[in-house]
Amino acid sequence: MPLQQKELLSERQPMNAASPSRDAVRLELAAEALRRFSEVRFVAHGSSMVPSIYPGDCLTVQTFGVEVPRCGDIVLYDRNGQFCVHRIVNILKKGAALFYVLRGDALTDYDPPVAACELLGRVTYLERRGESPDPNSKTGLLYRAARAIVRHSKFVIALLLRWHAVRERDFLKTGSPWTGSAQTRTERL
Repeated sequence: MPLQQKELLSERQPMNAASPSRDAVRLELAAEALRRFSEVRFVAHGSSMVPSIYPGDCLTVQTFGVEVPRCGDIVLYDRNGQFCVHRIVNILKKGAALFYVLRGDALTDYDPPVAACELLGRVTYLERRGESPDPNSKTGLLYRAARAIVRHSKFVIALLLRWHAVRERDFLKTGSPWTGSAQTRTERL
């Protein structure tokens, strides 16, 4: 074997070497789609944003474009190789740079400040059981109070998640537009 081929083979990683996980690849593809097409849709997991976003909600995220992120916006950012969707609760200015303080609605702790360049986009559309509540409009006193109660009570979070699961199950049992036969779907339309 020529010397060059031996050198190339020795520089290759072994077959069992760590490769990017499936999740990392998915995240990179989603981030690239967001950069290229200004919009990405995905299903939410986790309960850090209850009562605004529940597990299973379908979220649409759009890039900011010329708009500047504001307090109260629900945003998507990359945290340690994982997507995270949290609400902007404060904006810090350090020199010419802007940093955003984020927190999940159901969490008491703030996330470490995020640089403006790390924000990937704003949640602009939410779909739950065929309905589409506006995720960023719930800033009134009632919703702020609900988020504060949830933030300080794991029992309330558990109740809300259980209630949500029951409503999801009932929704699927009664036949959503996405379940059942084509005949059932056309009869409802």
